Amino acid sequence: MITVLFGGSRENGNTATLTEKILEGQDYRWIDLTQLTLKPVRDVRHYDSQILEYNDDYQRVIDQVLESDEVIFASPVYWYSISATLKSFIDHWSETLQDPRYQDFKAKMQKINFRLVLVGGDSPRIKALPCVQQIEYSLQFLGAHLASYLIGYAEKPGDIEQDQYAMKEAERWNSNFLASID
Repeated sequence: MITVLFGGSRENGNTATLTEKILEGQDYRWIDLTQLTLKPVRDVRHYDSQILEYNDDYQRVIDQVLESDEVIFASPVYWYSISATLKSFIDHWSETLQDPRYQDFKAKMQKINFRLVLVGGDSPRIKALPCVQQIEYSLQFLGAHLASYLIGYAEKPGDIEQDQYAMKEAERWNSNFLASID
């Protein structure tokens, strides 16, 4: 199962358009993180404490992620970073690492094929590279890795359709997904 963790503020924006192009004809689960409640992260690493409950939507989402074969992080580039919503979700991994019910968290994450889709307007193929590194380092901490990333260029709604490179890469990713099913 492919799971998309969507962190964009516009459900039909450029990031969504590019990601949907990748997924044409695929079976996937779309999780719009902006529609969920994610409370601030509780850091208990330096205390004799554990995380035993989540009073928001995080546990439901992380359980779906851990059932996935592929996870696509999809985010606009906001102020040279991934969206705050996506970052908040990733920050919650710190809680999962302190939750005794998820002792196999790292092992499960290592089995998932992670990808990243970013769309930005200010020279994103250069200026969004720190976002790629951020995701790579976060995954590496868990022993997982980022299999690939795609950065699209768009300033106004609908501009992504004019980014021939990104649209062509989206088609290539889609072909690879279809080939892996056969």
